[in-house]
Amino acid sequence: MILFILFLCFVSKNVNGEDLKEMKNLQSILKELETMKTMHKEIDYLKERTLALEKQNKQLNQKIEKLEIWCAAKTEKDDVITLNSGTPVNTTNTHNNAFKPSPESTKEISRRQTRNKSKTSYLGQRALARRSLTPHVAFTVGVSVDNLHNLGDHQTIIFDRVITNIGNAYQKYTGIFTVPVKGAYVITLTMTVEPEKVQWLDLVVDGVTINFITAGIGSTNNYASSTKQWILDLTTGSEVWVRKAGPIYYKDLHGSMNTIMSGFLLFQI
Repeated sequence: MILFILFLCFVSKNVNGEDLKEMKNLQSILKELETMKTMHKEIDYLKERTLALEKQNKQLNQKIEKLEIWCAAKTEKDDVITLNSGTPVNTTNTHNNAFKPSPESTKEISRRQTRNKSKTSYLGQRALARRSLTPHVAFTVGVSVDNLHNLGDHQTIIFDRVITNIGNAYQKYTGIFTVPVKGAYVITLTMTVEPEKVQWLDLVVDGVTINFITAGIGSTNNYASSTKQWILDLTTGSEVWVRKAGPIYYKDLHGSMNTIMSGFLLFQI
């Protein structure tokens, strides 16, 4: 297209010295444009190669971590084999005396232990560092007021008194436990109702009822309580809370720290 425009400019003027000079300038500009195009292509190629190398580097790092864990485990196993590689006990000896390893064997075992210790020191530190990254999550909270009255359908139960909140994943003003890391969690709920009262509560994860708990039979002069425990596979960022089931006629729940909830991270997934 550019060449066509130049051709039109050329034929629209008389060929003289000035026109030839202008043509040379235009040709120089064209060469610079072609050079810039080539440079842009090279830059795009380098970007693609950089991305590919970064991906390969990430994959190699993952393989290295797996190999480090495998090497640490194998070295520990080799140490056990080494310690038990001395002269075996003579089970046929009538006096029940065992042969002791020779001094040379004992020295060799000591040398191998020292060598293995130095080789596995770094790997062991890396493995311990990875294990130490596992977050600590545990909480126990309760309803401190004497009683909650006139609860609405699906109303969130606020456990306002915090006994333990390791990891600060439970919010006492909202009653919501926010999952900090994907894993298996143990959730325990104990609820109590006043005499001659009945109540149902739902355990909810991200707005979906997982299970329910109920207490009271409605015809006793004593307080009634019930406890349930769940092991849940929870994802990072999920929200867990307890709410009144609905529609249920009874609207009361006994507190005084007799209705409590606890939870903790069992293991990370």
